[in-house]
Amino acid sequence: MKQIRKTWRNVGIALVASGVVVAATVFALRDKNGDEKTSGGEIAMKQTYQNPMKLDQEWEDYGIGDPYVLRFNGKYYLYCSTKDRRIGIKSWSSEDLIHWQYEGLVTEEPLTEGAYAPEVVYWNGSFYMYTSPGGNGHYVLRSDNPTGPFKVETDNLGLSIDGSVFIDDDAKWYFTNAASGVIMASLMEDPYTIGPGDKLNTSLGHWTEGSMILKRQGRYFITYTGNHVFSRGYRVNYAVAHDSPNGIYTIPENNPILISTKDDFNGLGHSSTVMGPDMDSYYIVYHNLVGRSAEGPPVRMMNIDRLLFNGDKMSVAGPTYGMPVPAPERPAFYDYVAGVPREDHWVHQETQQNKETWISKDSTSTGSKFTAEFNAVISEREDQTTSGPHAFEALFSYHDADQFRGIRVDMETKTLSLFEVDQGKERVVHTGDLPKGMDLTKHHTLRVESDQEGTLVYWDGLLLLSDEQMKGEDGAIGYSWSMALKPTLGYTAFSNEAGGSSDHKVLHPLPGTMEAIHGIPGEEEGQAFSTNNENTPDGSYSVTLTKDDSELSFPVYVKEEGTYLISAMVEKDSAGGKMSVHAGGKGTEIKLKAEDFSNESEWSKIPLASYYLSEGPQWISLSKEKGEVSIRYIEVDKTVPAPSRQTVEFTDQFGNWDLSGEQITLQSQDREGKLFGGDPGWSDYEVDFQMTHTEEAPSKAALLFRTSNESDFKDQVTDSFMGYELSFNNGFVRLNRISYEVNEEVASELLELENNKALNIRVQLEGAVISVFIGDSKNPLLIWTDPNAFLTGRVGLRTASKGWLFSPITVSPIK
Repeated sequence: MKQIRKTWRNVGIALVASGVVVAATVFALRDKNGDEKTSGGEIAMKQTYQNPMKLDQEWEDYGIGDPYVLRFNGKYYLYCSTKDRRIGIKSWSSEDLIHWQYEGLVTEEPLTEGAYAPEVVYWNGSFYMYTSPGGNGHYVLRSDNPTGPFKVETDNLGLSIDGSVFIDDDAKWYFTNAASGVIMASLMEDPYTIGPGDKLNTSLGHWTEGSMILKRQGRYFITYTGNHVFSRGYRVNYAVAHDSPNGIYTIPENNPILISTKDDFNGLGHSSTVMGPDMDSYYIVYHNLVGRSAEGPPVRMMNIDRLLFNGDKMSVAGPTYGMPVPAPERPAFYDYVAGVPREDHWVHQETQQNKETWISKDSTSTGSKFTAEFNAVISEREDQTTSGPHAFEALFSYHDADQFRGIRVDMETKTLSLFEVDQGKERVVHTGDLPKGMDLTKHHTLRVESDQEGTLVYWDGLLLLSDEQMKGEDGAIGYSWSMALKPTLGYTAFSNEAGGSSDHKVLHPLPGTMEAIHGIPGEEEGQAFSTNNENTPDGSYSVTLTKDDSELSFPVYVKEEGTYLISAMVEKDSAGGKMSVHAGGKGTEIKLKAEDFSNESEWSKIPLASYYLSEGPQWISLSKEKGEVSIRYIEVDKTVPAPSRQTVEFTDQFGNWDLSGEQITLQSQDREGKLFGGDPGWSDYEVDFQMTHTEEAPSKAALLFRTSNESDFKDQVTDSFMGYELSFNNGFVRLNRISYEVNEEVASELLELENNKALNIRVQLEGAVISVFIGDSKNPLLIWTDPNAFLTGRVGLRTASKGWLFSPITVSPIK
């Protein structure tokens, strides 16, 4: 096995008053001789922040609930729900998503009393705000500025809470809102008119709210929240569609993407998504529940975590809390141009062909992979009286006046063109119409993404032009316009990221999951691997390590020191291969055996190795030793060893239980009872107990194991936990895999119970294999290998009937 060492070079950390940590800390990859690698091995943490955030001038005894962030002209604007019986909507602004400045009340309209979940979209010179005051229907407010003042423009449009607007590339508008068990979606005739709604197949099994649609790389991603704001199990799911934002969605298996029921961090939900400052990354903004205010409404705090994408799959590098998180990357070059370029960043070119041209200085050129953004009011007036062509151009890949590329806005035809000039000769690559009704005297945004996959051109966030043959080229950026025009330039920037390339540079929090495609390749000669998404069940890309010593490394931040189990989702065809894992300064070689894989899936989660990891930043690496090994993702869980035959103490009780005697019983059938106890880090263990049915009428009882994220609330799905349920009822024993609203029966066997006769039950959990033994039998009645196993968790009991007696449950290591 190779001995590649990954270390940190730490140059110091200082805490500033805003709660943001300024750090000069850099990842450094080192080879087996201890020499620092020269490329691809460093990830800087120049600045960090910490969730949850506390902002200036939050609503007192209410905080930041239902946060929504708008990105406009290179700045971010945050809006949140208004405390009940208060009037107005508060806003904050930021340039980097972590330093926030209070902007005051952006509206003081009387009907905004208790305004729920305000969201703002910009379109053609106007900012439209959608909110549901006190949950009593929706109103639209309008302003000329993101910080208001917003004025009411409509009567009550009705509909339930949490309205959200999505504008597709064809300039069609869609409105989504909350409903009982679903999200509703409606077409909009204009910013003020919402059509009839259709039910989307996006549900959290009970009340579902807080929806938002994001389009990325041709896919529609919708996030949504449920079930109740006061529940610890409030969570965020997502779904993906390819054809339409109000069509059929696929709900991937890695849901929920945000959940935590811990005492100090729970109730995560009502999220929004926003593009990061580098114009390539995306972030999810959400709140956590702190408690109840003195007046009754919830108290919440804001959090921001990195979103990651892998084909049809979306995930969160988190949730993070109480640990340093790398601040969003700023662009390689940015300038908040206030009308006319300044000579500190720009070079004025000699006027040619009656054009005014400004180019960024030589030191601010893009690489061959980049995203550039140009903001401008293109003309002072709509009707041009000066003769001659009226065109405005955003330039990129600029080398000189005879070699560059650009996007041209034609004032007369209202068209957008992608063109290139080579050796002084111009070639128009594509031309398309601007969205109907565009007013070029208003602010508009052009964005271009260019890399070896081609070039994409966006107008106000809508993808209008694309060309796969125009590969990315380096060069300066700039502007050019007809002398007849008098544009007002705004924020201008570029980063050397495109097409989600920044997703490969994320510091992953542990415990957590890393997509294999986001791993950093090793630098050894002959490194080779391939990617594809044709054989994965969720449309994500897998990585196949095809040559010996091919390596993938992941920078991670360990929140708490301890022992961590590293597992990987591996393709069945990899059986017989060998791979090695490096973490915590140690390495382990693993042979992938056929019996490790489930027979029910082409992919199985395989426990690989456990390591002691210290707190802080470090590396985890996987490398291939023999055969071809295909991996979808890597999962890392904090574990603790099972105790030596210990009786479980139930620390979380839901329902009315009697735990005082030698038998455990449910005292009242007014509500279902659940008990949970043990350590969430237990991985491989045996569970032993006895159960007795005492009534003639059939009823259900269940043993729960490897459970996590347990919660209980009246307005929430009944199965409010993640883990396994072994239930006994009507002559059957059934094994179910549960993740809140997703309850799947995976195995069952006949088992008749005799009333008033104790039944001995033993469950053995080893890796992904679950074995159930009844009585003194040494042969399992039921055995099942979960291809996507929960590998750690607690134990519990569940019943809605008083007709069951349970002995204390004991947990011990596997014999």
